[in-house]
Amino acid sequence: MQLPLISIITVCFNAEDFIEQTIQSVLAQSYSRVEYIIIDGGSADATPDIIRRYESRLAYWHSRPDRGIAHAFNLGLAQAQGDWLLFLNADDLLLESTGIEHMAAHLARHQDADVVFGQMVSLTREEHPKPAPLCKIGGHPWRWQEFRRVNRIPHQAAFTRREYFDRVGGFDETFRMAMDYDHFLRARENLRTQFVPLVLVGMRAGGACVKNMVDTLAEFRRAQINNRALPRWLAEVNFRVRVGRIYAGKLAHLVLDPFASRINWPGRT
Repeated sequence: MQLPLISIITVCFNAEDFIEQTIQSVLAQSYSRVEYIIIDGGSADATPDIIRRYESRLAYWHSRPDRGIAHAFNLGLAQAQGDWLLFLNADDLLLESTGIEHMAAHLARHQDADVVFGQMVSLTREEHPKPAPLCKIGGHPWRWQEFRRVNRIPHQAAFTRREYFDRVGGFDETFRMAMDYDHFLRARENLRTQFVPLVLVGMRAGGACVKNMVDTLAEFRRAQINNRALPRWLAEVNFRVRVGRIYAGKLAHLVLDPFASRINWPGRT
């Protein structure tokens, strides 16, 4: 059985705090059929210098201005040669050196899938991060009736087959945050998925999507309407309910975070 070539694409901008840990987590992988691509949006900090230290082990990288995350994803996609593509941002890291090797076996077995995805855990924003307080592990088996309302595929742990891009196109650059959700919604109920119960990736809490969650949910609403996943009125109701949950969650964190050490554990579900 021929093991697939996997393209891992990291997009970043002014990411000097954590980009090196992301790079090292990719280069430490035991799986050999990986090409690593980094698209930097013209960082003004030390990010390009950090990337340059590793350029001999990169398939491609550049540092120049772009039009945002979706455009950077598309720039990485244009350079990628892999059978499967994984988009791992600069706040993310692969948790185990055998993670890609484990997933590659599933990719080889499920070559008819559009996306094969594992799980993601939120981490604290520290040099040596820990699981974020009270956050659940993201990623579970895909169901259309749920996915049409809420994105349950963590893109940091999702391997998308090259043929899916050929079929539905690249990322819509009018989206600032929800481009991955919009991209998967294009297939609607015909999206072919395979879930792997492996916690593959850690994502540091407080990234762009978390800071702008209400705006992100508004983009989810637009993606749902554009792709006819939900009728307009139901997308609006869904948006308002989820915004309410955000504020309820913020209140819960305010009250419960001081006690998190007693109720939070890495293997929670």
